[in-house]
Parts: sequence; structure tokens; C-alpha cells
Amino acid sequence: MKSQVSIVRCSTYSQGELFLKVRQAVELIGGMKKFIKAGSRVLLKPNLLMAIEPEAAITTHPEFVRSVIRLLKEINCKICIGDGPSVFGGCIEDILKVYERTGIKQIADEEKIGLVTFEKRFMPACSAGRQAYFPLTTLVRECDYIVNLPKFKTHNFMLLTGAIKNLFGLIPGTFKLECHKNFFQQEKFAEVLLDIYQMVKPAISIVDGISGIEGNGPATSGIKRNFGLILAGADGLAIDVILAKLMDIPPEYVFTNKEAAKRNIGNVDESDIEIKGEKLSSCIIADFKLPDASFKQVLVNKFPGFIANILKKLITIQPKIDSDACRLCESCVKNCPQKTMSVQKGKLVIDYARCISCFCCQEACPYGAIATKKSFLARVLGI
Repeated sequence: MKSQVSIVRCSTYSQGELFLKVRQAVELIGGMKKFIKAGSRVLLKPNLLMAIEPEAAITTHPEFVRSVIRLLKEINCKICIGDGPSVFGGCIEDILKVYERTGIKQIADEEKIGLVTFEKRFMPACSAGRQAYFPLTTLVRECDYIVNLPKFKTHNFMLLTGAIKNLFGLIPGTFKLECHKNFFQQEKFAEVLLDIYQMVKPAISIVDGISGIEGNGPATSGIKRNFGLILAGADGLAIDVILAKLMDIPPEYVFTNKEAAKRNIGNVDESDIEIKGEKLSSCIIADFKLPDASFKQVLVNKFPGFIANILKKLITIQPKIDSDACRLCESCVKNCPQKTMSVQKGKLVIDYARCISCFCCQEACPYGAIATKKSFLARVLGI
């Protein structure tokens, strides 16, 4: 059966128009009642990466979340909102700061919706029946449905953070760093993300693509861009396929899409996806700027196996400190899985012998102070 993905144009976060556009996106694929039973308990999972204003386009916009809340209220759902920001080690005070600064707390207060923190956790069973190697928040099993609200952004490690990557935030606290440490190859990390997706099974994903991030996303090192789009669908993988097409790249370049094809889950073949609303061809962003580290993978994919393996060794992309922008807040130090970053003589330094180029430092930095260090061949090839 084909997966349905809706695409709706929307250029504003003004609640009046935005609510109608979000409703349209959901109704194009069958309406909220098709995916959520009336009166059920629902966890809304936005992308709340860090404590930053919504205007930065790094987090799911609070008015976008409000629109989904109002749709769920129409069918009398019991709603809560929560995320486990990857840039913090599970400290409740820090997470509450994220809720405050991203505007989510204000929306929750005004709509009388509970904000939750992922303090309690459990070890779920993987799809293959084996015990999981990471915990999830207990809200995954306490709620009847998960509604996934990702932000359309690039990701310097995984190329795209969309419907699949957003669910990584359901892992509480520092366990995320353990996953980065133990699965530092993109292909292996994609396996982790697909395991989460198969365990969680979100009922519907509604993508805030009105504004987002291109370039070295998903945070302050990226470039804000207005995309003017909302996407919705029950198949998160199909959504990520369409997001890749919007980025004007083959969907299989996205590591999670490639892994899903191996597992034969979701629809990752464009021919198996039915687009509702706007024509896909009219929405493709031809000049979309890819992240440096992922552009390497895109380039390598264009060559046969033996040449690709040589290029992987010769083309290196690593984090680099922009000392002028760095304020020594040490967010990167706290969030480096390998503990390769430290402050020495008043400057931040990286131990490249141990660096795994996961770019957690870049993701955590609130000041855009983590740039990229490129090998000679990378620079010659224009990465």
C-alpha cells in the first residue's frame, strides 16, 4: 500500500492562517481521527534542541505546536508535551530553561497542557525481539499515541533531521551521548534511529518546514532559511524521502532511508508514496545548501566502491573551533561523547586523535563557534 504524504504551502506563524494550513495538511491524508482515537492520551514530541528563541528556526515553533494541540482538542485528547534535548545531560533545570526560551512553556500554559520531563525510563524490546541497548522515556508506553513534530533541518552528521531523527530525543539524558560514542559511524547510528522508530511507532508526523536550517545544521552553525512548507504523514520514512527530494538529493543518501530499505520497513521508494496537496516538483529547492560532512558522503556515493573507499580516507571533515565566536561556555565539552574537548590556557582545544567527528559539539554550541576543518582534498573538491 502506498504511503501518503501531504505538502502544504505556508509562509507564516500567525496562528489564524497557520492553524488552517496545519489542518489542511492533516485532512489531506485523512484527518486526525484517522490516526488518533478520540479521548486518548497523546504525547507531542517537538524538536527542542536547545534553549533558543523560536525565531532562530532551530526548534519546532511554539505556534506550530499550538495548532496541533487545537486539532487534538477537537477530539478531546489528553495532551502532554515533552522532549529530551540532546544538549543537556538530563538536568531538569536545564530542560525547563529550554521549554521557557523556545516558547513552549507559554503555549502549554495558555492552552492548559502539561509539560513533561523524561526522568523515568524503561528498556524496551527491539523489533527483532532482542533487549534494547538504550532506554526510552516511560511516556512512550504511558501514552496511547506519539505525535511527532519535527523541524525541517540539515544535520552535519546524519545529513537530515526530520521525522526519524527527531525521535532520538525520546532517549533520556546522557544515554544519547553513549549512543553517539558507541555508534559513531553514520550507518550504525542510522540503525539506532530505525530501532527507535520501530519501537515508538508515532501515529503521525507533522513537519514544521515553514522556516528551518540548511548548511551545517541542526543548530547555530547552520543557516536559517524560509522554506514555507508543512508536511504530514503516518509513515515517517516516506516523509524523510520527500524531505530529501525537497533538498534535491536522492533519498538513499539519507542514512536512515538506506537502512530502512535494507529492513524493508516504511516506503522509501518514491513510487510507493502518494503526494497530496502541492506538486512535489514545484517545491524542490534547487539551491539547497547541504552540510559539509554530509556533502562528503553525497560526493563519495557518486563513485564505485573501491574509489569511494579511497575517497572516504582522503576526504576528512572535522570540527574546528572559531576562537573569535567561542565564549568558553563549555557546552561542547559537556556534550562530547569521547571527552576530546577541553579548555587549556583560556582556549578551547580538540584532541583530534580521539575525535570521532560526530559533531555533537557543533550541535550543542549556542554561539555558532564550531566550524569545520577540511582536508586538502575536501577543499579541492569544493566541500
